[in-house]
Amino acid sequence: MSILNNFIFKSGALILMGMVLLFGNINCIFAQDLDVVMPEAHELQGGWYSLDPYQYEKEENGIKTLHGLDFELTNSISKEVGENVSYEHIYWDILQQDIKDGKKDFAMGAFYTEERAAYAYYSTPYRDEEDSLFVPRNILKNLNFKTNAELLNYLKQKKFRLAVGSGYIYADPLINAYIADPANKDIIIKTNNDYQSLNLLIEHKIDGFLSDRIVGATMIWRLDVGRDISEHRLQGKHPVYILFSKKTVSPELVSKYNAAISRLNSSDKYQKIVAWYLYPILFLQTEDAGWFRFTEVLGTIAFAISGLIIAFKEKTTLFGALILAILPSLGGGLMRDVIFGRNPVGALQSPIYLMCVLFTVIIGFIIIKLLTHFRRRYHISGEIEDDIRHEAGAILVITDAIGLAMFSVTGVIVSLSAKVDPLWLWGPFFAFLIGAGGGILRDMISKTLYIAALEGELYGEIAILWGFFLSVFITVSARYAESEYIQYAVIITICGAFITRLMVHFLHIPNARFGKEV
Repeated sequence: MSILNNFIFKSGALILMGMVLLFGNINCIFAQDLDVVMPEAHELQGGWYSLDPYQYEKEENGIKTLHGLDFELTNSISKEVGENVSYEHIYWDILQQDIKDGKKDFAMGAFYTEERAAYAYYSTPYRDEEDSLFVPRNILKNLNFKTNAELLNYLKQKKFRLAVGSGYIYADPLINAYIADPANKDIIIKTNNDYQSLNLLIEHKIDGFLSDRIVGATMIWRLDVGRDISEHRLQGKHPVYILFSKKTVSPELVSKYNAAISRLNSSDKYQKIVAWYLYPILFLQTEDAGWFRFTEVLGTIAFAISGLIIAFKEKTTLFGALILAILPSLGGGLMRDVIFGRNPVGALQSPIYLMCVLFTVIIGFIIIKLLTHFRRRYHISGEIEDDIRHEAGAILVITDAIGLAMFSVTGVIVSLSAKVDPLWLWGPFFAFLIGAGGGILRDMISKTLYIAALEGELYGEIAILWGFFLSVFITVSARYAESEYIQYAVIITICGAFITRLMVHFLHIPNARFGKEV
């Protein structure tokens, strides 16, 4: 029986193979007779150049991937059109020649010129750019000009060595004419990308360079040279297009891209992509500002003082006081970075925060010991110590409010950098985590085991509330991203959270509870 089954199985397999070959040959014959060419998978070939945060390469776990606002937008548009796209790293001036010769199909981040319009189609604009002049901080005060014409006249008189991107077009035609003027060729230095320009400025080989203001801010942040280099904003914005080669791309395909760009620009997805890539840089510009660094250090010290006060009330050891001070100051940030897998951990990148905590605890400990010594030596009434403990309660609320307000903003900033979605949901959560998380850890190890954020007045809820307001602002205003708006939003969030916390405590605003207090 098994022999019969084996025979039937093999016979059936042979018959099936014969049918496949037969129909395959018939199809090939029909294809040859009708002169049909089987279509190959088509993809548009483009080039990219270093223009962080619009176009850049990122390496993670030994794998390099392309990132940036231009990539995200172009990929989203191409997907809707139904086109596959690929990219090759290439300098901008070479990419332009390849577009002209038909060796490349498209280029992102292009300005409009009549010369380019002769060999390329332009899409509808998909974003804007605004240029800035980046110079050493010590000469910024000399550039107090209201118009670009006045600035250019000053640069020419001072023989100002200016670096520009080779083949780049800038927003103001006056600037482009100044660069093209043969009389200025000795003071115009052309580079392959803006990173080369920045390095020349750091090495004092030039006096300044032109760049898109977001790109310049990104480079300065990544190289951590914000204390040495400043920005002089130039007047005018310029629309940015996708450039298509007339030799390889049809007008019909360009029309499809234009329709997809229009749909994307009016969608929530566009606002989300813009927020992911532009707002972290604008926030980091705010973080580089002196006033923000001061308030961040102030928030760290305030949280350290809150831990010190609890240590004083519970009469812990010096080491115990240090732990109670470190947890609210650094604990929330450490929890956040572990969850996000952030490497390196933000709290460990600079020693200034830990040093602030150490000095605060040591100085506070010395002051408390001196007060105790004088009370015993001069037989001061114990009521004074009771008064100190009472006043310490008010100081604890104020310092906790400062720390809560500062680090609630930081939680939203890091959530945005991590591209969490939706931001209006996760931004408030991480504002709570970093703003109140350290305080919860502190209260968990204190002797009283009284976790104020979970059992007492409104506390973590304030971080969630103002983190929500800031997250919604970021989402709604992404289309009109400006560093000034960010600074105003950060200031309002910090002040709002701080004032709200004080009002809750001193006006005895009740918290929502399960059941009645007894």
